[in-house]
Amino acid sequence: MSDKLFIGVMSGTSIDSLDAALCRISQNSFKLIASHTIKWDESVHTLLHSLCSSSSDEIEKMPLACNSIAEHEARVVTELLDKANISADKICAIGTHGQTVRHRPEQNFSLQLDNGPMVAAITGIDTIVNFRAADLANAGQGAPLTPIFHKLLLSKQGVNRFVLNLGGISNITALDNKGGILCGFDCGPANTLLDLCCREILHLDYDADAKVSSQGHVVDSILNELLQNSYLSKPFPKSTGREDFNRNCIAPYLDMCKAGKLAIEDLLYTLSVYTVKCVSLHIEAIVNKYKLERGGELVLCGGGALNPLIVRLFEKSMLDFDIKTYISQDFGIDASYLEAQAFAYFAYLFVSGIAPDIKDCTGATRPSILGCLCPATDGCYSSRLK
Repeated sequence: MSDKLFIGVMSGTSIDSLDAALCRISQNSFKLIASHTIKWDESVHTLLHSLCSSSSDEIEKMPLACNSIAEHEARVVTELLDKANISADKICAIGTHGQTVRHRPEQNFSLQLDNGPMVAAITGIDTIVNFRAADLANAGQGAPLTPIFHKLLLSKQGVNRFVLNLGGISNITALDNKGGILCGFDCGPANTLLDLCCREILHLDYDADAKVSSQGHVVDSILNELLQNSYLSKPFPKSTGREDFNRNCIAPYLDMCKAGKLAIEDLLYTLSVYTVKCVSLHIEAIVNKYKLERGGELVLCGGGALNPLIVRLFEKSMLDFDIKTYISQDFGIDASYLEAQAFAYFAYLFVSGIAPDIKDCTGATRPSILGCLCPATDGCYSSRLK
């Protein structure tokens, strides 16, 4: 396939915004052309958060949420194309992640709310959705999928490199010194618990530039309690989400903040240390399992890579492994849009009929073509049939 234009759309566990990336992709090249972000309407934001927990009216809420998600996805795509001055008929396909509200691979399902046919109808562009289902059908976790994209952009000959995406949940890709994928899995929380604290205590979406958390100190008793989470000792491959890391994990500490018995800056600082500690424990496990030599590089991406406190904590923690810490911007890669770019790449793989091999990351029994096509009436798919 010659180079073509694809759009990836991503909303993460934190449900803070919707990111879109326009990319030019071929077999031998990948380039980000433009990117754009929109906020969720407040009513939709509230609805999506409510659906992350069980309730009696889920069946009524879910189709309404799917439609709202699709409308927002179509809007971010339309605004992105306007920004880039590119018409919809130039786009081969959109890859949308949808919004995860349940991730239960042990029960063989992961639920991303979306309405691909609506996105295709509004934009006039073929839309590919439901990227995790095929991996789950082949006994995989359905996550993480991003290691294949991390390998494309960030593998490096001669260096063991760890790529860490800090979204709502942190997920890591371990690349060996020949550029191959050793493993990839979710480590634990990144922004999800921090942002939850900010919303509930500070009435802010997040702690911008870590201004509040940087004033705090670690509370060892809380950190030690958090480190007892059973997910941390599970063998990989594994994946997680709000099922393991949610408000219940920190409810007593939120109550302490509200009662004036715990400073919010100390809770935020402790949760930041917890994020880093979860990753450090897993890097140690990877180094031991694969008998890696000391040294290497850690590349931070995702929204958490823009948090100066978390970056400093990683720089300090990685000294124990002689690993040097970078952020993806150091290599010309926008940390905020890496996952949106990944879903543009997944759309490219689907259209190309490529089944990526991510067995070492998800535990699937075999590679599978990821995604389900929702064709637009006059999109690329129908044009090929005529």
